[in-house]
Order: sequence, then C-alpha cells, then structure tokens
Amino acid sequence: MKTNLLTLVALLGGVFALPPQKKRSSNGPVIPVNFQDPSVIQVDNTFYAYSGPNGNPNANVQVARSPDFSTWSVLSGVDLLPDAGSWAAATPHVWSPDVNLVKSGEYVLYYSAAAASNPGKHCTGAATSSTPDGVFTPLESPLFCPIEAGGAIDPDGFIDPRTSKQYVVYKVDGNSNGHGGACSNTVAPIQPTPILLHEVSPFDGVTLIGKPVQLLTNTAADGPNIEAPALAFDSSSQTYILFFNSGCYTTTGYNIQYATSNSVLGPYTRRGKFLATGDTAAKVIIPGGIDVLPSDNTKAVFHADINQGYLQGDGSKRVRAVYAIDLKLSGHTASAGPLV
Repeated sequence: MKTNLLTLVALLGGVFALPPQKKRSSNGPVIPVNFQDPSVIQVDNTFYAYSGPNGNPNANVQVARSPDFSTWSVLSGVDLLPDAGSWAAATPHVWSPDVNLVKSGEYVLYYSAAAASNPGKHCTGAATSSTPDGVFTPLESPLFCPIEAGGAIDPDGFIDPRTSKQYVVYKVDGNSNGHGGACSNTVAPIQPTPILLHEVSPFDGVTLIGKPVQLLTNTAADGPNIEAPALAFDSSSQTYILFFNSGCYTTTGYNIQYATSNSVLGPYTRRGKFLATGDTAAKVIIPGGIDVLPSDNTKAVFHADINQGYLQGDGSKRVRAVYAIDLKLSGHTASAGPLV
C-alpha cells in the first residue's frame, strides 16, 4: 500500500510543512523560493504544484499545496519520486514533473531524468500513484528516449476536450547535441529542437498510441531552441493554444510564446510573444515554464527570476520563483491577465 505523504505530514502536525509562501506584494510570486518549471493540478478543493529538486539534495520531485491558487505551502522533507527508475542515472537530475489524472483513477507523473546509459542526455519517463501526493512508482522503461536526437524533456499531459483523447507534448532536446554558444546551440550547424505530441491511452496515460507528431521546431528567430511546451484549449472558439519558450534560459531574451491551431495535431501558426522580461505589474525577469491548470484554462503558473544578483554575475544562487496569472484566451489570441 502506497504511503500518502501529505497525510503523514498532517498527522505529524505539519512538522515538515514550510509556512505558507505568502506573496511579498500583490504583484509578487506566490511561491517565492526556487521552484522552477512548475506544473499544477486541482483535486477537489486543493491545488497542487510540482517541481524538480532545484538544488534540493533530498528530493527529485517537490510538491506545494494551496486552497485558493494564491497562498501556497511547499512541503519540506517530501520527495514524491524517491526512485526515478532503473533506466535513470544514479543522480537523475529530474526536470519538469507534470501530474495528470487518468481514467483508471490513478495519477501519472511525467518527468525527464538523465539516462543511465548516457547521463549527458535526458529521457522522459512516467510514474504512477493512487494519490496526487505520491509516492509515485516509476515504469521500468522511459516513454520517450531519442538519445541520438538529444533526448526528450519537458513533458506536459493534455486531454483533448473535443475527443477525450490524451496526449503528452514534449521537447526533443537537440541543443544537447549542439556545437557551442548559448544553450550549446548558437554555433552552426544549429540543431533542431522540435516539439512533439504523442497520443497515450486515456485509461493509463502511459500506453503509447501511434507515432509522435511534430507541432513546431526552432527557427533562426528562436536562437538556440524552443522548449517547455504546454497545451490549452479555448472552448468558445474551439482553438488549441500551444505555449512554449523561445531562446536560451540564461538570457533575458528568453520568453514565452504561443501558437494556435484548429486541430490538436496542427498545423500550428505562431502568434508571437506571450510573456517577456519586463511584462506584468511585477516586471518579471526571464519568464518560462508556463503550465495551464487542466480544470480551468483561465489560470496558469510560470517561473521567473527573482535574484538580480545572479543575473549580474555576483556568484549567488539563481532563484526562479512561481507566479500565478489569470489567462485570457480568445480565439487565436492569448494574453496574460493580472497576477493572482
């Protein structure tokens, strides 16, 4: 029987629960600690956010909770994925966890981890649990592992409201095969970093159906790569919105863009920037890793830098905190509403 870690925390009187991460101001981050590439899900009246270790040596996957999408508590001492799988490297460097509820009633955690066969490359794996707070048990093999193409990262689950079909969208990490420069991929020849969509069984979320479909790939305007895809759906116009990051995550030119389509399979037309450095009332810095709440496409989270010293090269640790926004979708136009 799987252990419900959050129940254990509650029984221990919150010993391992950090105080609620209250916003510094009405325009501040909702999780003002390092919690990059966040993903969110709502279960009953509780919101959960997930992130990789972000320098935490005691966790592969971290979790935070909120009753209102605004005030969050990060659970300290809790690792939802203590075992990243036999296919993963001993030090797995887990990135971009994303949790989804499937028709079997189980929760599926998609994540990327360094491959044991080639620790310099990441593959995308999956793990399952009967609860959204784990512990999650990994599958024996990764779902996507195109090592020769650079690996697979940034998985994001999506259920098509039109058909109830389930998909995973992810990035082929081609810049890991690059020849140098920003994010290892601004020295010619530039390597492709396509975003792919693969259908999975809606019952278990892990049985692959058919072959992947390419939705987008990088162009010269993107610099080294595109990454961090997330899908949303505007029911009023029956439009699919693909969010993604463009550029290199170490530079202030890194930004969130979006593309739209009348079909989940594409073709997708680029619509330009969604969030860039200096946008919103918070004047966010290097925004990235957006994730749309599956139960409510009017809410989303993303990370942005809050440590200016790091960006100025003072040797301090980089901190990418989480911001929550109201999301405005109208046909083929997406815009960021007020910060939550």
